[in-house]
Amino acid sequence: MDQLTIKTPLLPFREPLNGGPTFLLKYENLQPGGSFKSRGISHLIKTTMDSISDPENELAVYSSSGGNAGLAAARACATLKVPCTVIVPKSTKPRMIKKIESAGAKVVIFGDHWKEADTYLREYVMRQSSYSNTLYVHPFDNPIIWDGHSTMIDEIIEQLAESHTDINDVKGIVCSVGGGGLYNGVVNGLERHGLAGSIPVFAMETDGCDVLSKSLIAGEPVVLDRISSIATSLGSTEICADSFQKAIKFSSKSIVLDDKNVVDTCLRFFDETSILVEPACGASLHTCYRPELLGPLGPDDIVVVILCGGSCNTYDDLKSFH
Repeated sequence: MDQLTIKTPLLPFREPLNGGPTFLLKYENLQPGGSFKSRGISHLIKTTMDSISDPENELAVYSSSGGNAGLAAARACATLKVPCTVIVPKSTKPRMIKKIESAGAKVVIFGDHWKEADTYLREYVMRQSSYSNTLYVHPFDNPIIWDGHSTMIDEIIEQLAESHTDINDVKGIVCSVGGGGLYNGVVNGLERHGLAGSIPVFAMETDGCDVLSKSLIAGEPVVLDRISSIATSLGSTEICADSFQKAIKFSSKSIVLDDKNVVDTCLRFFDETSILVEPACGASLHTCYRPELLGPLGPDDIVVVILCGGSCNTYDDLKSFH
């Protein structure tokens, strides 16, 4: 049977330059669904399946994401042999629709943006379902999803121990933030190991979908009027309340980049490695080329960067953005 998730590699970015820190990349783009979202979403679906005591009661899964979350749901459902319906907005790229359909899910196109697709899913499609058990899969705002994402921290700690690396040398974990699902998973994992107070999490955003940054400045969660960044995988107009509270509690630093920075980084990384990542992932990867963004770091320091995914864009897309 296909795996729901894999243990992804943790590998050095390259030799440290000019006495700078060592960057270790966690290759979540290698997950079956092409992103870290496979962890949390497959965990949610499997947990729900296991909670159904009567085998006669079939489960159907419903998602409202035309991006990595929808693809992760489709791939997990294919592995678990569960029917999956994904509602996507009209703005969804044909390439992603094809990927989700190829994974075995039924795709319905509705609405001009995610909120319209999501409302249609919850208020119409799911109410018409003939299945005895239905599961709504939010792209990021669910504690069970966060628990699934947090397993990457268990892996990182295990992989550091296998390489005889002192956890005290880790001076930060860098992750991209949209709605806050990945961030919550990272912090939850650190909390479980008693490390949330000692290893800072750097939250990378892009100008135009920097809802965490704006919320921290305002002192309360805010809702963006619209998304204007090309990093559409980060394109949430709001941040999880739990993410906002965690960012305050652990003094997480939000770093906002412009679209040109992240696209240039994606293209440069591809030229160097032949690995294609999307702009949302490029936001975190950018720190490998600009370590000064993270503050003072020395040659003995280690920074872990989460390569969150790369399913949403082609090389031609990146060149056209550029």
